[in-house]
Amino acid sequence: MKDTLTTIVESYLSEEHILLDVFGDKRGNYIRVVIDGEGPVTLSDTTALSKLLRDSSEIDTEFPNGFRLEVTTPGLDHPLSHPFQFRKNIDRKIEVSYLEDDMSQSITGKVVEADEVGIKLKKNGKDVNISYATIESAKVKISFK
Repeated sequence: MKDTLTTIVESYLSEEHILLDVFGDKRGNYIRVVIDGEGPVTLSDTTALSKLLRDSSEIDTEFPNGFRLEVTTPGLDHPLSHPFQFRKNIDRKIEVSYLEDDMSQSITGKVVEADEVGIKLKKNGKDVNISYATIESAKVKISFK
């Protein structure tokens, strides 16, 4: 069912948005869609997608008894997985778990660069380059300073 929902939702996404996750529960008649984009994703964006999905005959076919729909953006606790997400977090601290010489490593540093190949973090005045291919997980560190 996830593949079917993914295909349906992606057909309604605007060019500037990317589907990060979709979850459907037929027994609970519930659909949750998480979108993001290179630029900010606004409440108007999520509302517009919600309306398109609510009017979708394809989703009505999958959920003939009706459904509850949530369209949202990733929260701060959502892991970073796409290069654009790292670019959006330049000048923020992130915690990254990655593989180096077949060993799992962890580092917390400030994102100073992010391109299509990897990221550059600054930690204690030193630059650390990490390729996306080696990243196991990455999350923004929340600071209340």
